[in-house]
Amino acid sequence: MGKTKTAHIGVIGGAIAGLSAGLAIADAGHKVVIFGHVPDHLSGALQLAPNGFKALDALGALAVLTPHLTRLNAIEIRSSRTNSCLSVLDHDSPQRRDYASIGRGALCAGLYELARAHKAISFCDEMVTDITCTSDHTSLVTDKGTQHDFDLIIGADGKQGLARAIIGAHDGGVNTSRQALRAGVPATSLPRHFSATRTQLWLGNGYHLVSYPFLDKTSDEMMINLVLCTPASAKQAPQILQEFLGKRPVLAPLCDGAISWYKTPLPPASQLASWRKNGLVLIGDSAHFMPPHLAQGAGQTLEDAATLKAALTGASDVKQAAAQWALMRQRTLGPIIEKAEATGAMMRLSGPFAMLRNATIELGGHRLVEKWLTKVWSA
Repeated sequence: MGKTKTAHIGVIGGAIAGLSAGLAIADAGHKVVIFGHVPDHLSGALQLAPNGFKALDALGALAVLTPHLTRLNAIEIRSSRTNSCLSVLDHDSPQRRDYASIGRGALCAGLYELARAHKAISFCDEMVTDITCTSDHTSLVTDKGTQHDFDLIIGADGKQGLARAIIGAHDGGVNTSRQALRAGVPATSLPRHFSATRTQLWLGNGYHLVSYPFLDKTSDEMMINLVLCTPASAKQAPQILQEFLGKRPVLAPLCDGAISWYKTPLPPASQLASWRKNGLVLIGDSAHFMPPHLAQGAGQTLEDAATLKAALTGASDVKQAAAQWALMRQRTLGPIIEKAEATGAMMRLSGPFAMLRNATIELGGHRLVEKWLTKVWSA
């Protein structure tokens, strides 16, 4: 084994994936430059399952973020047609699970706070316009015309980012037959049952709705995060909401015109066939897409960073270590991506199949859900 040396590594992307990657690399003993603007506002929230907690702890970020977490004590699965509870997965059982919500802005701000305090991390608020990643040279150029040479570059600039394009990924023709409508609503403006400290999954006929409370970092106000997944439609949000929720008394308040919803395509879960090209390696959404069916979008990105830290610690050749890490993560994510797609297919059943799904969940209850999620949460 060669002598360990401090490497110089660039990270493209200043959001959650880039900041967590920067922390991982610096904690592994290497110098890091993070390129790109750190968002000063991110809307919405996300759920952190046990694997996300473990990853944050491995990155040394859990203590800083704990004040911004809202502990969720259960996942409650309900029928939107009858408003009946089909199953409850209790997080406060004797085998207590760490499960919580956090605002995206709070997560990003907490990671940024840690990165700014780390002596091995510096920031460059310039846009990367070109990347060179040959077998013997790795560098990037910014919009200011400056070139930066690195031992390794981590692409964390997202699904539409430059790093993914350099790898050679093209998303043309991706099936977007599904869509997600998202909103964040003050808890005081909705019926009290939405404020219960649990994830509520409402299964409908061809659609599903997820809701849970979270603490807004800016206003220090409790908010309700809402995600409605439906077939893709050219209709405007008010029409879609009336179509799926308007006739359900418990959910009809979400059709209030004062609530601002935004609509995004919902491609299937996927990962690239290769996450790397010579000295350029992808992480997070740049490498894989996780729809919100398993609450693993951020969780798997944080796992990426935590395992990258382990891979680069003590590495004598960071390019080789990162290449081996990418192959390991691809193998790990394969079954989780398949499970995310299967979960989405189950949630969007309609007609008699939806009724059979609900009856099966009601009979099998938490045991089925527990078995389904255990490996996803095992980190």
